[in-house]
Amino acid sequence: MTAGTPWAVLYSETGRAGLATATAEERAHILGFEKQVAESPYTCGELYPDRVGGLYTALLAVGGRMAWTSVLYRIDEARHEVLIVAIVSGP
Repeated sequence: MTAGTPWAVLYSETGRAGLATATAEERAHILGFEKQVAESPYTCGELYPDRVGGLYTALLAVGGRMAWTSVLYRIDEARHEVLIVAIVSGP
């Protein structure tokens, strides 16, 4: 891969389900996040301490409410891919 090549962004089944059930406003923010994470996945979220490792979490402000929507994702260096694992919305 050449420097500056965007990462491929994929959705797990759970991630697709979260996107499908998101409100229109949440979906717009999530799709905006997708563009950001394709450019720089390591700077869009924070490493989340899970058992497997390598899970990142990003908190999105939707409707002026920070952390209303969280996106959990993994980075696959070998494939130059970002997998959106889950989308969690709500207080």
